[in-house]
Amino acid sequence: MIKAYLKQAWAMMKQNRLFTSIYVAGTALSVAFTMLLFIVYYVKFGPVYPEYNRNRTLVINNLRMEGKDNGTNYMCNAGVGVQVIDMLKDLPHLDKIAGSIMVGTLWNDIGILLKNNEEYRPMTNLVNREFWDVFSFQFVSGKPFSEVDVASNLPKVIISESLAQRIFAQTDVAGQSIQLEGKDYEVCGVVKDASTATKASMGELYLPLFFIEELTSTNYNDGLTGNITLYITAPTEGDVEALRSEILEVFKNYNLQDAEWNHNLMGQPDIYWKSFFRNPCENEPDIAAEVRSILYMLLALLFIPAMNLCGMISSRMDERLSELGVRKAYGATNRSLIHQVLTENLLLTIIGGLIGLTLAYALTLVGGKQVLSIFDSDMFYDMQSSMSIHLDMLINLPLFATVLGVCILLNLISALVPTILALRHPIINSIHSKR
Repeated sequence: MIKAYLKQAWAMMKQNRLFTSIYVAGTALSVAFTMLLFIVYYVKFGPVYPEYNRNRTLVINNLRMEGKDNGTNYMCNAGVGVQVIDMLKDLPHLDKIAGSIMVGTLWNDIGILLKNNEEYRPMTNLVNREFWDVFSFQFVSGKPFSEVDVASNLPKVIISESLAQRIFAQTDVAGQSIQLEGKDYEVCGVVKDASTATKASMGELYLPLFFIEELTSTNYNDGLTGNITLYITAPTEGDVEALRSEILEVFKNYNLQDAEWNHNLMGQPDIYWKSFFRNPCENEPDIAAEVRSILYMLLALLFIPAMNLCGMISSRMDERLSELGVRKAYGATNRSLIHQVLTENLLLTIIGGLIGLTLAYALTLVGGKQVLSIFDSDMFYDMQSSMSIHLDMLINLPLFATVLGVCILLNLISALVPTILALRHPIINSIHSKR
């Protein structure tokens, strides 16, 4: 029976090419733009290379010092000082603490001298040793920094595959040296490129955290403020809340001992996905408002096209009343006629969904950084990096199945309602509908 329905549906599609084209195109665009929305948020929030530990990672990237005298005097930094790492390192539910600073946000970009004496300014990240434990980078050559390398600020560097190709025309270059700011640095490792979509770990050039001398100065930080972003992991996802409570307790005790200042985390540490919505030196983000904006976009992308399709199908059913009347006169049941119409629409929806999936992936691969930065408020990292989007970020069958399933459900409902209304007409009226 299903096979017969499919054959008839295919014949109807060929006979009504305009309706078929509009239906498939509408479904394809709806699926494509919905998939783009889901891809953007999945890449930013989901477990993708090299940020596979996002579900058990807490983030601190802002700190505000408020005067205890009247509360009006305060200073705010987009980060914390290095001493905060020492304060938190012995917490019971702590796994690792990664500290990093994206160069270019606070200091001038770091230039690197290429073989042809051309200067190139790569995307540079200053990191501590545990950065390589929190983020699961794949080393194609060499190994990470050691604790001694970072603490002693030794002239060592880790570079990305794309930068290794630019400098050496190969990637197996561990042990070789590059000239950085007029000084030779040993390449101790080469990592598979991190995408600019993975904001916490992106970089072409990774240097020891204390490359910027001001970070080690005792006069540089006021209180606990600084410019280091912390990515703090718990052993398991279930330990995240316990770890968060321990961090808040540490800051509470520190504030009790400080007679002059309160150090306000402003609702931090954030779980990784929540940190995406936080703006520098502001209180907790309005998550409810952010969720509402996403729901409004989904409403526009899914329900509005579904309503339009419902109108189209309703008009189409008016044209098919005589056909339905004749079939009912020869014994066809309402149930069989509904199955036929739904099968026709299911076939059209699946075709449109597959086209929409292809279009979404094509736009993501071609648009790259432009697509994945649609909802970003800060674009300091939109530099001359040639790093591209990894395919493993996009191949997510459950994600596509969810989007396609919702579209199929909405489209079938859009077809079911006008079909039921059409079948309520008496047989004689349906047969003579075109007279």
